[in-house]
Amino acid sequence: MGRPRTFDEEAILDRAVLLFWRKGYEATTMNDLVEELGLGRGSIYAAYGDKHRLFVLALGRYLRHQSELLDTALGDTGPVLPHLRNVIDRLLAADAACTGAGCFSVNSIAELLPNDTEVAELARHSLQFAEDAFTTQLERAAQGGDLSPAISPRNAAHLLVTTVQGLQITRKADPDPTRASTCLDSLFTLLTTTPAPTTTTPEPAHATP
Repeated sequence: MGRPRTFDEEAILDRAVLLFWRKGYEATTMNDLVEELGLGRGSIYAAYGDKHRLFVLALGRYLRHQSELLDTALGDTGPVLPHLRNVIDRLLAADAACTGAGCFSVNSIAELLPNDTEVAELARHSLQFAEDAFTTQLERAAQGGDLSPAISPRNAAHLLVTTVQGLQITRKADPDPTRASTCLDSLFTLLTTTPAPTTTTPEPAHATP
């Protein structure tokens, strides 16, 4: 029987998340992991498997945490669209403040897909969770007459998820927060119900005597 582990496996995973998030998968070496985690190679292999398996476990932990945060943040009964905008702003700000390296999920998708099936499955599940959560909120907005009838709640949710993912990529090249804010302003303006234009009946033309 092997000796019981004397370290907190979940705490070690949290440290692995930050390392992979900061450096990326390919650039992170086993030496980096040994130094960052404070464990020998043998302990890492015994507890988590190889580098790829450790990365998948770390990414899965990060995505579960993000889903829990999103689920909690959306638990609000106030006006939907302003609340959604606030939640997205907070998610973007949290990722920017954590490592300065952007979103761990988006970075992983960009680096490892389409060839890594395990990462692809984690990413699909996470994106679907976010889209479903947004759809539920936007259905409430539609019922209240706040969502533009030009778009369905499901399509609006897909647009929100896609826009947020795109912003995570583009702001790595241009981190100016006003650009992301302007983009979201435009998107939520399009999603919001606008008064129908007033139509007037033209005056009949008078025959020229």
